[in-house]
Amino acid sequence: MEPTEPARPRTIAFDFDGVIAAYNGFVHKEDTQEPNKKVIDAIRLLKQKGFKILVHSTRGDAFLKMYCEKFSIPFDYINRRPDKEGDNPGKPIAFVYVDDRAICYRGESAEDLVHEIETFKAYWE
Repeated sequence: MEPTEPARPRTIAFDFDGVIAAYNGFVHKEDTQEPNKKVIDAIRLLKQKGFKILVHSTRGDAFLKMYCEKFSIPFDYINRRPDKEGDNPGKPIAFVYVDDRAICYRGESAEDLVHEIETFKAYWE
């Protein structure tokens, strides 16, 4: 039997505003709400299962690190993965992205996709 390479832990990317932190629309860059307990619980469960956690946002790295440390939110990376980057480092590489402003494309028709985009609302709107 040949030795197999151990599976690398998958990285899950969590958006900050509206996912990790409660959000009701932009006020100013220093304005943040309390953490979303359900999401923080999910992050902790994922860490226990061996997943890597990437927190990403348009907010700066220092701010995100301070917020996560203040509320004891586990993370491995902020805004990027130094171990793996594409040609455009603007989008962090992850197995899956958790975002309050996302639509999951599942192969539907162009018309159905356009309808979903046109009628989209974040859960907090």
